[in-house]
Amino acid sequence: MRTIRAIIAIAIMLSLSGTAAAQTIAEYALQVVVDSAFLRAAPAEDAPAVSSVFENDSLVAVGRSVDGQWLQVKRPGARAAAGWIAGDLVLFTFEVGKLPITDLTTGVTGPTPVVDTGTAVLTAGEVVQHSAPARSAPQVGIIPMLRTVPVLERTPNNQWLKVNYRGTVGWVAVFLVVTSADLNAVPVSPEYAGDPQYAAYEIIPPEVQLAQADRLLAYIQSVGETAAGVADYWRMLSRGETMACNPPGDAVYFVTTARDLVELPELRRQEQDLQQAVDDLNAAIDAMRRCGVYRQFEIREAYSKALNAQVLLRVVAQRMENVRKQIGG
Repeated sequence: MRTIRAIIAIAIMLSLSGTAAAQTIAEYALQVVVDSAFLRAAPAEDAPAVSSVFENDSLVAVGRSVDGQWLQVKRPGARAAAGWIAGDLVLFTFEVGKLPITDLTTGVTGPTPVVDTGTAVLTAGEVVQHSAPARSAPQVGIIPMLRTVPVLERTPNNQWLKVNYRGTVGWVAVFLVVTSADLNAVPVSPEYAGDPQYAAYEIIPPEVQLAQADRLLAYIQSVGETAAGVADYWRMLSRGETMACNPPGDAVYFVTTARDLVELPELRRQEQDLQQAVDDLNAAIDAMRRCGVYRQFEIREAYSKALNAQVLLRVVAQRMENVRKQIGG
């Protein structure tokens, strides 16, 4: 029941976020959906009961627990809070993260004290906390589904958030959480502020992207001509022809800077194939430098490497031609 109601609440929260932002805390109404329940002195099942509520009773939320699973409530019209109630016992449509954390200690199990930063997110599913803003970074914890957690910092590109779940601090991917808060208001992590990997996104003009694609295509054409000449050399040797020994210089690798990858991220996806093509081509060129009599297996191996370099270069060239078409519309 709690999961179904909370998922519905997520959808309503997103559609009504503008209205919710204008609400005052006193207007955060909820309704009891069980036959009866206790209001407790603290946000915990074993906390002393302070009063009872019954089905369809109306309450007003004034605060939340460190993970948003408990709501501090008062009776309509009352000034003082009456106690705490578990979120799965009530129905509501407001965003829990907009409530202040009014108990910063109950439920905290990790070493880091919880602080109400004013910005919180709701986990849309089970979410892994990482030690750094990367999927490959070590796991430091797991946040269950539908937990509201305070946000401490963000990466400059707003793709990762540092959150505190019950005292355990770690990084979570933005696409795994829900919020109507302005993430730009969250402080940027000083540790990653200057890291180009997390740089804020910028709009790159099409002509700049096309220039990057053309630079790679020009490189492929140049290296491809060398690969064709080397492949011809080994092909002719495989047919028993006598060839002049005039090996070319080593092919150089295609160089990309951090700025190049910002201007055309697709360049990163070509790096592995380009490196393999150059490695294979240079192996075939290095074999030419012996300038003597070759055994058949040596010719086959060098010829195969030259052909493989050609194939890889053609594949990358076709990819970049497709990228050019996409950029050009």
